[in-house]
Amino acid sequence: MVQKRCLFTTYKIFPYVIAKYLLAFAFLFITQLVFYTVNASLFSINSVGDALMVLLGNIHFGISTTAMVLLPYIILNILPIGLRWKPAYKKVSEVVYIVSVSLMMVANLADTIYFQWTLRRTTGDIFKYLTVGGDMGNLVPQFLSDFWVYVVAFVVLVVLLVVLSGRIVLQPRKPYLKSVVKDCILSVMFAAMVVLAIRGGLFFQYRPLSPIDAGKYTSSENTPLIINTPFSIIKTFNKDNSVSKMEFYSSTEDLEKVFTPLSYPTPPVVDTLPVADSAAVVPPTNVVLIILESFSEEYIGALNPLPSAVSYTPFLDSLIKQSIVYRGMANGKRSIEAIPACLAGMPSLMDEPYITSAYSMNKIEGLPLILKRNNYHTSFFHGAYNGSMNFDSFVKTIGVDNYYGMNEYNNSKDYDGNWGIFDEPFLQFMVDKVSDFPQPFFTGVFTLSSHHPYTIPQQHIGRFAKGPIPILEPVMYVDYALQKFFEKAKQTDWYDNTLFVITADHAAQAMDKYYKTDCGIYKIPMIFYHPGADTAYASNHILQQIDLMPTIIDYLNIDEPSLGFGKSIYQTDGGYHLAYRNGYYQLLKDGYLLRFNLEKFEIYNVEDDPWLTNDIATQMADDDNVKQLKNYLKAVIQQYNNRLINNKLLPDK
Repeated sequence: MVQKRCLFTTYKIFPYVIAKYLLAFAFLFITQLVFYTVNASLFSINSVGDALMVLLGNIHFGISTTAMVLLPYIILNILPIGLRWKPAYKKVSEVVYIVSVSLMMVANLADTIYFQWTLRRTTGDIFKYLTVGGDMGNLVPQFLSDFWVYVVAFVVLVVLLVVLSGRIVLQPRKPYLKSVVKDCILSVMFAAMVVLAIRGGLFFQYRPLSPIDAGKYTSSENTPLIINTPFSIIKTFNKDNSVSKMEFYSSTEDLEKVFTPLSYPTPPVVDTLPVADSAAVVPPTNVVLIILESFSEEYIGALNPLPSAVSYTPFLDSLIKQSIVYRGMANGKRSIEAIPACLAGMPSLMDEPYITSAYSMNKIEGLPLILKRNNYHTSFFHGAYNGSMNFDSFVKTIGVDNYYGMNEYNNSKDYDGNWGIFDEPFLQFMVDKVSDFPQPFFTGVFTLSSHHPYTIPQQHIGRFAKGPIPILEPVMYVDYALQKFFEKAKQTDWYDNTLFVITADHAAQAMDKYYKTDCGIYKIPMIFYHPGADTAYASNHILQQIDLMPTIIDYLNIDEPSLGFGKSIYQTDGGYHLAYRNGYYQLLKDGYLLRFNLEKFEIYNVEDDPWLTNDIATQMADDDNVKQLKNYLKAVIQQYNNRLINNKLLPDK
């Protein structure tokens, strides 16, 4: 009767462990299938050959991941001791097995949801991010409630795992097999096999398997299908140095000729000034930087170029008609990456956000510090609890004198129950505070209401259209909150002499395929509004978050150099965009999109191939313009990595 209930039974320990290993691998593969099924629209598998390569990649990475995750269990079972066959010992090892495989599954299932926002596999920095990202005590229950389907799926999988694992049976050992020497030899042999599995093989893998190896199986767009989340977390966990020294250029002089992060003042060209005056604007012009949470270009009808566009931002649409707007691009996909980019010209061209990286203590100057040296009062507002994502600490290091968070707001009746103070009352609070500041001033605000779990104040429920995706209702609420902010600001004495710059931290969930490409996923608003302006137009110039610092410095006609990885709108022809995701550096410039994983380039002609389906790297290998772009991206990477490592993030003065 026992035999009929068993999937596999043996009195030999090593076949038993292998059977358990294969079962764990199967459950990892199931969660990989769930990941693909839910996120299929974000990938491009165009042939049977593509599918087979993705399958092979999954097997390769799955073998390594399963061995790493099961390592404690395997060690318990390959030790050459007789306890391995004892019931109590087997129960302990079984608990270790079930917990290990369950953690592997929960990581993959959680990323099935999270990937839709970040478009990258979660890395080891998630543990740092969770400690600074929000009020997790309130958020976890909300997430479990909103994504209950995945919770149920996880429970079902765990129950199935327990049942099937229990049917892999290790029978009592045969007396004639008892041999210490034989046990030791077999243990060493099995340990060697485990090491080979973890490193990714021997004959096809000359170094330990790493996330970058996913590029051997598919295009950069599909690499998240091959890498699984447990592998990604383990391989990037607790890295003290997130970047490596680069030597694409042997001399500093050659490197600086191709790309330098130093920006020197350039007087703005008169016809590009977003103001009515014909002369360059000089202090005391105030600056208000508004960073909107999760505001994709797609949601803003006045910016969305698609014929099917529907606007969810009537106020912003009206403001855009009085503004100069650029082709806005975010430099990352997470909120924690946006503040260094917008305020200090620092993208996160590495697996970990700059704020939580080993380099966050480097000496750095940001826009607020430069403005403070020019007699500006500096402040920053964020309605989340103080300490959220370490924003309060970071902005202080780059020159912000006064930080206003949930503590300073000090009124819990406007708390959204998840992240912080609802945007409408917090923006009203901001106007009151700013009105007491000496002029000129620089202030920034980071909104939060258009964030999962997408709550809006009770009195506004039913007021805004919900739209096809959940985020659109709070997007409309935030647009309304902005309208109320500007209405109140108009009544102040500082409003008419203020430049308002409106952007977003990152793009969010996309509805149209156009916004799911490697270009589209970074498209955000970039709006320059000055109340006295009589000029408004839409520029075709790319303006990324890291361009804001040098652009505002030039706009204010401040005679100071700055160091960041963007360029002033007044100093570049057409602009460019930098990003890093899934092990690939990305450059959008001169109509081409380049993706580079330090081993190979992918190149796409954005105008001729807007869906980025045709990699033309081979055809364009000898093209002089493409060669220049490759060299440019390599120079950016070398400057970024080496300056981080050497703590060289200050301009020479």
